[in-house]
Amino acid sequence: MTRKILMHVGPETIDYDVLLAGVKGDIGFTSKDFVDAMNYSLKYLRKLMGADESYQPFIIPGGGTSAMESVTSLLKKGDKVLVVSNGVFGDRWTSIFSRYPVEVKTVKAKAGYYVKPEEIEDEIKKEGGKVKLVTLTHVETSTGIREPIEEVSKRIRDYTDLIVVDGVSSVGAEVVKAKDWNIDVYLTASQKAIATPPGAGLLVLSQNALKYLDDNVAGYYLNLKNWINVMQSMENGKASYFSTLPVHLVLMLKKAFELIEAEGIENRIKRHELVSSAIRKGLEGMGLEIVAKAPDAYSNTVTGVKVSKVNPNDVLSAITQEGIELAPGVHPDLAGKYFRIGHMGWVNLNDAISTISALERVMKKLGEPINYGEGVKAIQDFLS
Repeated sequence: MTRKILMHVGPETIDYDVLLAGVKGDIGFTSKDFVDAMNYSLKYLRKLMGADESYQPFIIPGGGTSAMESVTSLLKKGDKVLVVSNGVFGDRWTSIFSRYPVEVKTVKAKAGYYVKPEEIEDEIKKEGGKVKLVTLTHVETSTGIREPIEEVSKRIRDYTDLIVVDGVSSVGAEVVKAKDWNIDVYLTASQKAIATPPGAGLLVLSQNALKYLDDNVAGYYLNLKNWINVMQSMENGKASYFSTLPVHLVLMLKKAFELIEAEGIENRIKRHELVSSAIRKGLEGMGLEIVAKAPDAYSNTVTGVKVSKVNPNDVLSAITQEGIELAPGVHPDLAGKYFRIGHMGWVNLNDAISTISALERVMKKLGEPINYGEGVKAIQDFLS
């Protein structure tokens, strides 16, 4: 049987030690093992997010979308929200907030681009400083576009109360500095670059954000006001309950965080940068077009790849037979024109070379015009 290399955009390949950490049949939500795992994971989450002790960490059930919707815990009826969208998952913010009694405005980029920091600044100034909350997407999973979060924050910090960043496809693989960049909420999910199973949303909130938890428009389950005492108790080593947390997943999160700590966050980011750069060198060598229109928008975690002749679904099907799993394109403006390569988690250079090699064979068989053999050569030259 051929070993499958998972180059998807999530879930990612899970280290066996991480999986085994959750293979326990007698762990309850008040057990010492679980409380210890939550304690460690909450504290390490701050470090992963580039936050300090002033930030409150949360680990809640669900995933990236539950973390996103929990941000409604910071809003009151009638508040103005500006959504900055670079694609499908930026648009998800609009879909979420539209279900609540708040005013939502969305500024969008064309597929392959990001909304420029100066455009965001201009947009928020048009509102006369009355925007309560601005949402940004660090890496847009649908296209692989990376937003320059630090620069945006510098431009808009004085014009809004709250800056919220979706780091679902960035945290654990990109530079993230919640404190230094003056971000109020940074969020992610368990199944992306952290590389554990799906099932948890992870957030850190600044002291500025925490003061807005009262009298909000949020519902019940995802209202962070209902979770904060649980998080604080767990971090103090005491069991607490609001609703059952994903117990076994938290055990796996702890192990994943230990492995990330052992590798070192900076080393992990450099590894992701090297692997992603190698993949793009291979794609360029083949003559394939990358969805991101400029290198400054390239992310460490996702690359969108355009095709000119073949059906991208045929590419995905054929490359699966080669032992590689890629991801379909989901951006409606690029429907039928692209697919995605995920390169995050425990991905390495051998995975990158195998992916490009298999992609060359598949493209040649399907009839996509490429520079056959030049993709792998380009990677090897890049790494030499």
